[in-house]
Amino acid sequence: MWSDNETTNDLLNYQIHCDLIEEYVANPNMLPLTIGVFGDWGSGKSSVIRMLENKFAENPKILSIYFNSWLFENYEDAKISLLENIILELSKDASLSEKGKAKVLQLLSRVDYLKLASDGIKKYGKNIVDFIATGGVGTAIEAGFSMLRERTVEELKEADISKLNEYIKSEQENQAKTTVKSFREDFSSLLELTEYDSVVVFIDDLDRCLPERVVDTLEAIKLFISVEKMAFVIGADERIVRHAIASRYKLHEYQNNAAYLKDSEQIVTDYIEKLIQIPYRIPKLSPSEIESYTNLLFCQHHLGKEEFAAIVEGFLTFRENDFYSAYSIGHIGSLININERMDLVRLLSISHSMSLMIANVLKGNPRQIKRFLNTFILRKKLASVARIGIDDFVLIKLMLLEYFDLKLFNKVREVQSEDGIAKELGLLENAYIDKTPDAIAITDKMVEWQSQNVKNWIKLEPRLGEEDLRNYFWLSRDKADSSLSDSHMVSPSVQIIYKGLMSEKKSEREVTARSITLDANELAALLGLLQRDILQNPGKTKYALESFHNIAVQCNQRDVYFSYIDTIESVPYTLIKDIPAIVDRLLTVVEKEKALLDRVNKLIQSYTEQTGKLAISAKQSLKE
Repeated sequence: MWSDNETTNDLLNYQIHCDLIEEYVANPNMLPLTIGVFGDWGSGKSSVIRMLENKFAENPKILSIYFNSWLFENYEDAKISLLENIILELSKDASLSEKGKAKVLQLLSRVDYLKLASDGIKKYGKNIVDFIATGGVGTAIEAGFSMLRERTVEELKEADISKLNEYIKSEQENQAKTTVKSFREDFSSLLELTEYDSVVVFIDDLDRCLPERVVDTLEAIKLFISVEKMAFVIGADERIVRHAIASRYKLHEYQNNAAYLKDSEQIVTDYIEKLIQIPYRIPKLSPSEIESYTNLLFCQHHLGKEEFAAIVEGFLTFRENDFYSAYSIGHIGSLININERMDLVRLLSISHSMSLMIANVLKGNPRQIKRFLNTFILRKKLASVARIGIDDFVLIKLMLLEYFDLKLFNKVREVQSEDGIAKELGLLENAYIDKTPDAIAITDKMVEWQSQNVKNWIKLEPRLGEEDLRNYFWLSRDKADSSLSDSHMVSPSVQIIYKGLMSEKKSEREVTARSITLDANELAALLGLLQRDILQNPGKTKYALESFHNIAVQCNQRDVYFSYIDTIESVPYTLIKDIPAIVDRLLTVVEKEKALLDRVNKLIQSYTEQTGKLAISAKQSLKE
């Protein structure tokens, strides 16, 4: 089994990414600089950051500081947390002079002031007003409100008490601006007193944070943009960063015309480009890279440390001369004797074909590959213990369907005949692979099997239309309701979008539905979460249905519309009787997808036979 945490053990030849980034951040002539290491969830961003951090630890002229944004998610001010971390790490420099130590204390005091200014009237305004209203100006100063300078105090004595909140807030903001400028100057002076050529701050897991936390962290980085010797390396899913900026500044609220949305996207782009000078995107793994990766993972699982170390060294040497071919069983067999390890040989033998299948569905994502292989190994072991004969490729293909569409996976389970044959799969193979006219005519009505993702899966070898699938579904029986599609396989981007869609604020739900893109797998995972809440969580049904509709219209895909109607048909009326908007949404769907007309009419007619706001809306619709 393999952990899916970040690693410094380079099985993906990510050293080339590290070397390129190092050329920038370790060169004082290129600083100050911010690099964005962008990639999807599980693409290896954190591993690249950890590898760089380890490498810089050996260089006394470079101070590397690791900051995990997600761990500070619950802190009141991410900006302050980041500033404190950077200053405290600098204070650990053994060569720092007394002048430097004094500068550290001075900077920390400025950070303390920024804390106060950040809290503002929210925490302290009322106290100050109360003190002054009762003549206790001196007490206010003693309590630590040092922003009330002597001149300010005199003015406050004569001020209109009813306007003190506004006055103090304005005073805090003006002082904060001065403090920020002074902070930058003092920080630059501190760096000059150290022996470091550069200070590299790694900010990881930014895409796991809530939108406001993402932007707060980015705003903190702005303080250092013009400070010599400073470099920031930010690991994140760029889509989440864009979504956070759009949400923070409400760029998609109230307006829905194309020109406005285009301008809003440009604003987000400009924000990112001003902050991040070099965007570096981690590429998806190719089929040959996946084959190499799975072979190394299999070796790691079956070999001792010394033998595995030799395999990894051979792989890295191989990659120096060949970036395109797979590191295959032949290369591994030339380094160690694998003939006595038949379990490993069997896995390496199927790796090539398996990598092609995985590449089509898992989109070259290292973390998903690890989790997929963990489940594969577990089920192979279960089959062995239970003495069940299985074909590895059939198992892999069914697991791929289970991963990207659990609903269809369970549907195949349900339509098996007594001999374990799923005849519908045979029809689909005849339609999509053989292009048989009769099969095409039949499968055109099987709407849930029409997405491109599903068609690609059907075309994968081996064909399943004549396979007895009972043993394979027995192996996954404990996973029928969750399996590979459960929350542990849902990326942070999907989790953040889901949270936005379920917000009590209508504007936030609408912004979320419009401001981020998803690939087919992520969309399926998101819809699965919404369907779960619609059917199982009465308190969330209203928002989940609304968001499902908004996503369906946004995607404008036939299979999503059909899935939306399938879901509504399965919802007990008692859960939706007070949601009259459902009728208008159904009519909107019919305008987009005429094939759903009969089903929508039947739904609306069935509502008229009930009571409640939805029934009234349905009756009014039929009259019109």
